[in-house]
This record gives sequence, C-alpha cells and structure tokens, in this order.
Amino acid sequence: MNKDITYYMKNRVTFNDFHLKARDAYDTAKNIKTIFKNKTGWFSSPKPIHINELCNAYKILCPDMEMYHPGVVDQILIPEIISQLGYPVDSDGMVHFN
Repeated sequence: MNKDITYYMKNRVTFNDFHLKARDAYDTAKNIKTIFKNKTGWFSSPKPIHINELCNAYKILCPDMEMYHPGVVDQILIPEIISQLGYPVDSDGMVHFN
C-alpha cells in the first residue's frame, strides 16, 4: 500500500475520459489511507468502508478540494479509480484496505 509517486508516474490511473496525474493519484491514495487509519483502533486492522462513507470522509478531510473543484471528489472516488489506487471495491460498494 506504500506506493511512491514514481509508481503513479509509470502506471496511469484512468477511467473513461477521467485520469489522475501522478501527484494527484499519490495524494488521493495517501488520503484514503489516512481515512482508513482514522477509523481504526490501536490493535485493529482496518475494516471495509462503504464507498459513500469514504466519499463523505474524503470531503471532510479535504474541504478545499470540494469548494474549489465541485464534484471532483465524486469523480475520483468511483470503484474503477479507487481499485487502481490499491483499494479493492467489492460488488456491495465496500472499499477494502489491503
């Protein structure tokens, strides 16, 4: 889960016409990791988070992003993009931390 920015320079994160630049992909993956860590107890492993809950938590973590770029968080936090960032999404919309 600790991919550095060079990973995203070599592996483009894209779905349909939407893509993340390497730095944006790296920062997004790091922010998702922060959200998982904030919801985990000391000796617990991270539990899956529903994609809608993750989206809301992301908007709280990065309020400026939603204010200056309305709707971009909703574009980023779709199953296809989240999976490419290293967080598998199951058919029920649950995002898993590996």
